[in-house]
Amino acid sequence: MKTALSSFDLRALVAEWQELVGGYFDKTYQKAEDLVLKINVPGKGRRELFFAPGRWLCLHAMEDKGENLPPFAQTLRRLIDNARITAVEQRGFDRIVTLKAARGPDVFDVVFEVFAKGNLVVVKDGTTAAALSSVAFKDRVVRPGEPYAYPPHGVDPLELDRTSFDRSLREAKGQVVRVLASVINLGGQYAEELCLLAGVAKETRVKDLVDGQVDALYTALNNLAVAVDQERRPALVLDGGRPVDATPVDLRQHDGHERRPFPTFNEALSQYLASAPTEVEGVDEVAAKFDRRIAQQRESLQALREETTRLEAQAHFLYGHYAPFDELLRGIREGSAPAPGTQVRAIDRLNHTVTLAIGDFDAITLDYERDVTANAQSLYDRRREAQLKAQKVEEAIETTRQEMEIVRRKAVRAAVRPKVRATKAMWFDAYRWCLSSEGRLILAGRDARTNDQLVKKHLKEGDRYAHADLHGAPSTVVKEGSKASDATLREACEFALAYSKAWSAGLASGSAYWVLPEQVSKQAESGEFLPRGAFVVRGKRNYLHDLPVRIAVGEVDIEGHRKVMGGPVSAVVARSSRYLVLVPGKEDRERIAKRIATAFVIPIEEASRALPAGGMAVAETHGISLDGGTPAST
Repeated sequence: MKTALSSFDLRALVAEWQELVGGYFDKTYQKAEDLVLKINVPGKGRRELFFAPGRWLCLHAMEDKGENLPPFAQTLRRLIDNARITAVEQRGFDRIVTLKAARGPDVFDVVFEVFAKGNLVVVKDGTTAAALSSVAFKDRVVRPGEPYAYPPHGVDPLELDRTSFDRSLREAKGQVVRVLASVINLGGQYAEELCLLAGVAKETRVKDLVDGQVDALYTALNNLAVAVDQERRPALVLDGGRPVDATPVDLRQHDGHERRPFPTFNEALSQYLASAPTEVEGVDEVAAKFDRRIAQQRESLQALREETTRLEAQAHFLYGHYAPFDELLRGIREGSAPAPGTQVRAIDRLNHTVTLAIGDFDAITLDYERDVTANAQSLYDRRREAQLKAQKVEEAIETTRQEMEIVRRKAVRAAVRPKVRATKAMWFDAYRWCLSSEGRLILAGRDARTNDQLVKKHLKEGDRYAHADLHGAPSTVVKEGSKASDATLREACEFALAYSKAWSAGLASGSAYWVLPEQVSKQAESGEFLPRGAFVVRGKRNYLHDLPVRIAVGEVDIEGHRKVMGGPVSAVVARSSRYLVLVPGKEDRERIAKRIATAFVIPIEEASRALPAGGMAVAETHGISLDGGTPAST
């Protein structure tokens, strides 16, 4: 599972982010150490640059930006608010991205260090003006008021010629995959990819490489660089329907996995961040905590078992040497000296005990006021107590194991559960909506109130009004319908029909019509009354018959944002590769909504808003599965 960006990833992202040049820094938000820098790009709207130090840097809308503004975020707002971005650069092949910006005479470098623990530094006139983390290394200091120095350059593998590549490999020691990852600066994923492309076993020692293998590795490196720079094929990679990676190019290591293409690598990465599992480190931390507890309990158990063995041996030793011990205890009671060869380590007259070093025992403590039998029985009693304690510790270990398994399962379920997040809210979400196959916005009322609101506020000159030939059907508006083709007007009529009572009635087809805005009126005929949400249509109606009662629901892109759209099949198919087709049926609407929500990783409420009222059935699926993840096409 992807847990951080590689240098190749940043190379692809920086190439895509050139659209930010000319944009202006807006507000900054911070939650813990994660930051969002809003950027206004003229003609393209707002972008949100999300930064998780040491791991992620991506144009990505962060769901929870934090309610309070920490001091660092306040400082960023003060320093760079409204500064114009003049350049977006990656430093060599390092995981460092710099956004150069200017505001009046002031020039800034906003430096994102996407390696190790990460950092965000604002540099003004060569001096650190603000830093997320103040740190000191042996070769540089990052602290406000101090001169800023980039870390030493790592190797840029794309600048190596064949000779220097060969020399860099052979001067290192160890497995080729490790040398490619660290010495050649490719990182683990792309080091493994080079080995796969070159047909070189990653465990091969660099000293054992032959010239042909080095040639193959160098060729693979150059081919990979060309793919990232010129032939990107961004995709979200899924395993069993769950996101495991987002890549700018096809990787051999992902052969056999589902690959969901995206227009840009940034979009694929943003979708990964929105729906990927939580890092497995959380599961490991849970296990480590319980492992530490079990280790301590096992130490206690071992000590109790050793004590049990020792006490039993001492009791046997007492009985085996009854007469000498009986004489010894009597002598100490009477105050005479111990027999020769007996080492008395201590006599406690207050507690009537004597501690002896005898035989294989460094210390046996006996009560000299009691005879040998009583002392032996006391040792057996203490042995029994130790056995009972050991038994309780064994039970505690088993309880801890069970607790660990329960918590681990919960942690794993949390880790593999996608983060459900609503798609970008837009003004037309108040209504039923879709985009026609040629891009015209079609709106329909959800109820009587929105029917009224839609016609009064949004039916303008140049629009078109559509309505199913059924009582109580939603008012439907085609924005700029005068410029729309017959295909869009037909789709508007299909839309009006599908979201009418025709669906709940189980009809397979029906009729609808469209008219001009001026033909629609709220003024009833004399003596008649129009209820809320109803309108009078006067004049010629342009009927369309035998329209299918069915819809598609699919994932679409609108103004750079992911949305889930329901509408006529032709409209959805024109702009989505991941969709399903629904027809009236007997399956519960809410059950279908839950399955759609899972497939598109959205809240159930959002999925439900895209569906007509009534039962339904799934007729087709394309690029998705409604049964837990694996794509299907029927």
